[in-house]
Amino acid sequence: MLIGFAGKVLPKPAAGNYAAAVINVQENIREKIHNPHKMTKKPTLFALFLTILGFAGLHAQDFEVAPVRVHFNASPGESQIRTVTVKNHGNYKETISMQLRDYLVNRQGTREVLSAGSTANSLSDWVNLNPSFLELQPNESATVQINLQAPADEYDSKWGIISFTTTREQTVFSADVDMQSGVSVTGRIDIFMSYNPDTGEPGNVSISNLHEVTATDSDERRFSVNLDNLGERITQCKVFLVASNMQTGEEYRFGTVDVNTYPQTSRRVELTLPADLEPGTYSLAAILDYPGSESLKGTQITIDVE
Repeated sequence: MLIGFAGKVLPKPAAGNYAAAVINVQENIREKIHNPHKMTKKPTLFALFLTILGFAGLHAQDFEVAPVRVHFNASPGESQIRTVTVKNHGNYKETISMQLRDYLVNRQGTREVLSAGSTANSLSDWVNLNPSFLELQPNESATVQINLQAPADEYDSKWGIISFTTTREQTVFSADVDMQSGVSVTGRIDIFMSYNPDTGEPGNVSISNLHEVTATDSDERRFSVNLDNLGERITQCKVFLVASNMQTGEEYRFGTVDVNTYPQTSRRVELTLPADLEPGTYSLAAILDYPGSESLKGTQITIDVE
């Protein structure tokens, strides 16, 4: 498949060979690139969506939960099990309860936590926890099993949160005067769940509206671009800038930003152009790649570097 890009059509290159694709944007790009920021061939790995995500744990007060991201990829009609480990690092016995929640992500990537079942893509009805609460002695660990049952003929992505909250029983002498139960909440950890079936349609994400948003007091130039997820799958995207000097033909690729985009939502992404770029007039392109896409996508502007 080909993509329209700055008046050119570009086949998606072999994995990681972004230079070959973007070179065709300019008629006079040189064959060799001489710069520390030059384009390099690096394989793109997307195993992130095939395994449990985020192996590092999170601490709140004196307990830990790991991993903090859990991914399901069962086919519709199938069940799947994931596990997380909870550990009490404190010196007291802890009772830890669990609650399912939903969340939404805005254009800036900030999450809004909502009650379970409040969104169209809620995962809460598909998941049950075993056990649903824990009692842990100091330095004791326990495993929580997350069981998912995917309905038949359901190919859309779903997502949600499990909130782990500790409560500590207090004596009547130490309890707050406003707390008749004598139980105080001492900490909470949210872990994030997502469901993307291995089967079904691939993702569909577009990129547009590349423009500069540099602050007046910044040494680096910053640019903003819009990502629109037009499909029904959570799609992990890779976005990066490519600058092509229109006088010399030299080309520079800059750091990649990884972004999760959610179905039928837009996401604003900021990209940085280093301050040490040589003076000249450049064709600046923001390039988008994601799993299942047969072609690179991009949006382009012309800039002057003084």
